[in-house]
Amino acid sequence: MRALLLAMICISAVAIWACPCFGFEDVGGDYGSSWLENYGTKPASTFERPNTLWDWGSAPKGFALRNGTLYPPGTVPQWYYPIIVNDYNPIVLNQSELTNSQLGNLYTTDPWLLAQLTGRPVNIVSEPHGTLF
Repeated sequence: MRALLLAMICISAVAIWACPCFGFEDVGGDYGSSWLENYGTKPASTFERPNTLWDWGSAPKGFALRNGTLYPPGTVPQWYYPIIVNDYNPIVLNQSELTNSQLGNLYTTDPWLLAQLTGRPVNIVSEPHGTLF
């Protein structure tokens, strides 16, 4: 018990004497006045830096910056470039034989988007539903 009490007194004494060395420096009074006299009268910097909206850094997390416009998450315009630029043979889509994997892929089933991405005309073959044949 005595050892525990002695250890607590030593730890308390160390904590009390260590606090002033880890404290904040007083910048008021004479120290503050002398610092302002020495360093407060320096001329302002003449370096001209443009002050625009994005000088402080990049866009916030999750947002995207495109051509000076800030887009919320998921609304950034996507730019698709042609896959084949020199081939002008038409692409033939058979709408009656689409598989399940093709149904979920908009880029292979949407004729307008496919034509824009590839730069080629798109022909759609669609057999009528019914018993005509």
